[in-house]
Parts: sequence; structure tokens; C-alpha cells
Amino acid sequence: MRSRVVTLFLALVCAQVLLLAPATATTAPATATATPATATVAPAAGTPVVRLPRPTGVLPVATTAVHVVDQSRVDPWAPSPRLRELMVQLWYPTWTTRGARAEYADVEVTRSLEAALGAPRDSLRVITPNAVRDGAAVPVRLPLVLFSHGYAGSRATGTALAEDLASHGYLVAAVDHTYEAAAVRFPDGRVIYHGLPPEDDIAAAIRVRADDLSTVLTELLRRRLVDPRRVAAVGHSAGGATAFEAARTDRRIHAALNLDGGLTSPVAPVPVPALLLTGAWHFDSWTEWASVQRSWGRHLAVNTMGHYSFTDAPYYVEPGNLRALPADVFAELFGTVSPTRAVELQRTYVRAFVDRWLRGVPTAVFDREVARYPEVEIR
Repeated sequence: MRSRVVTLFLALVCAQVLLLAPATATTAPATATATPATATVAPAAGTPVVRLPRPTGVLPVATTAVHVVDQSRVDPWAPSPRLRELMVQLWYPTWTTRGARAEYADVEVTRSLEAALGAPRDSLRVITPNAVRDGAAVPVRLPLVLFSHGYAGSRATGTALAEDLASHGYLVAAVDHTYEAAAVRFPDGRVIYHGLPPEDDIAAAIRVRADDLSTVLTELLRRRLVDPRRVAAVGHSAGGATAFEAARTDRRIHAALNLDGGLTSPVAPVPVPALLLTGAWHFDSWTEWASVQRSWGRHLAVNTMGHYSFTDAPYYVEPGNLRALPADVFAELFGTVSPTRAVELQRTYVRAFVDRWLRGVPTAVFDREVARYPEVEIR
């Protein structure tokens, strides 16, 4: 049976819907610069904002964008030879809530997502995060969560999860995988839109993505922002496969979490603690992984979740008029769970996992069912 990555790729291209994901690792030096402010398009007057849920931690959260250039790699997807460039969004604890609230994403990103979804133009401009823009970071090295988006997605699409982790003292670094992301704006004004890597070699795309995560890890370690003993990789869809691959190829990563991502063949074990958190369906690649995994591993399935319930996308439904999608497509994408419950489940299980393996916080949620979350099955 084809992996979940390939299956969803084909389904979503046909339906003109949204996100997915591809990944290896390198310790080559990288250069980085902060990105300047860009022009924004505000929601129309009188349009209600859609506020992402407040983080559950006690620490205020800030966010900033960083431009990283890997001096050791030629970009495999670029039409002419050039170094691999990445845009990275950082979320981190700060000391104050003063300052301008960050926008959700560049207008090129939201318009690309709208076009893929069939949502009205600029309808997603109403999505409003909680973090302040470019706030001062706390002066300590933090445990790091690297985040990889789904195919044709964006570093912005995990904002609700990233803000929550940052409010509990984590540094979250979400990577735009250039040429796979919906749209990426660079500091010099260039915008690179989604351009398809070869469909017949998803495994190669996953290796490139994993290299991206390692490049960013190298840069953040160089900047002395990260506790090198506490690093996890997390991703959605193809980004979940990327997280597993990065943990295989980069020994600096100590735990990996896959949010509803299929695995490419041959399915290989992950040498660090690894969690699959998925929707209700089941796929051969997940069964194969369970049979070969030797380090700590668990598979939890949420019977109410759709594929994009593991992102911010449930909050796109109302402003994007996505309930007009065919019922079967809507169920596949968004399940039956409410946006609030979807975010609560994401946050609860992801934070329990990284707390367990990066901070040594004991938990039983991966070994027995929890009365508060009866929709979660331990497989």
C-alpha cells in the first residue's frame, strides 16, 4: 500500500486542498540574518478577527523570523545552482506582553493557502496569533522543538502549538521548506512559491527536509540559543516523516514526533523515543514502523481528528467558508472535532511528549487511556 504521504498528496492535488510534507541532516556552517518587516494586508473593516487560543503556560511569548543560508548545500529544487536558503520562524518566552502583535503570515502565504483551499481572497488575514513581534528573548539556553510543516504548507500553520510550547519555556523553530512551502518571502523581497519536487521520489524530498532541520539546528546552536542536550523534532504530515528521518540522521536530535504523517518505504526504526499521533485511519507504514521500532515508541490515534486537525487549519473553516467543501472531503480534512478541542489535544499530547523526553517529566498518558480524552486510542 502506498504511504500516507503519497496517498494524501494525490488526494489533495485532485481536490485543490491545502498542506502535507518531505527530509536528512548536516552540520555545515550556516549564515543567518533577521528579516525586515513586510507590507501587510489588513482584514476588511468590520471583519471579526479569529484569535488563536491563548497559550496555557505562564510565560509571555514572542516571535521573530530568521533567514538561514546553508553554505554547504546547493538547493536541489532551485532552477539554477544556488545555496539552500531557508526562512525560519522562532517562538520563544519573553519578559513582557508589550509590543505589536505578530501577524499570522505574509500575505503571499495566506493567499497561496486560500487559493489551494478555494477560500475567498484575503479571508485568512483575520487569523490572529498571540505572540508579540520581535520581543526580547529570555537570556538562557532553551530546550528546542524543530517543526516541519506539511507539503505545500507553511511554517505558520503550527502557530497555536508553537505559541503554547513557548509559553512553557521552549524555543520552537518552524522551517519553511523552500520550493515545497506555499510561499516563502526572503529579506530581499523575493517570494518563492510552491513548486513540486518529483512525485516519484518522495523519499528524496524527505531527506532534503531533514537536512533543512539540521541546518537550522546548527545555526541555533551557533547562536547559543539552545540547550544541546534537549532537542526534539516534530512535524505534520510529510513533516512528521521528516521529523522521524531527521532523528535518524542527526544524533543531536533526542526525540521525534510525527503528527499524522505517512512513512516512505522501506520503513525504518527511529533511534530515539518516537511518537505517532494520528487520526482514526490506519496505514500499513504505521504498522511496519511499530514492528521495527526498538527505542521507546507509541502510536496514539484520535478518532475525531481529520488530517488538518493537527494544524491551525480548523480555524480557517469559518472565515474561509470551508464548510462548503463536499462532506467527505471536509471529514477527511477536519474530522468531527471542534477547533478548540483539536488544539487542546495537540497541545496536551505534544507537550507531554517533549516534557517527558527533554525535561524528564513523568507521565502516564502514553501507557493508558485518559478519562478526559476518551477519543484517544493507544495502538
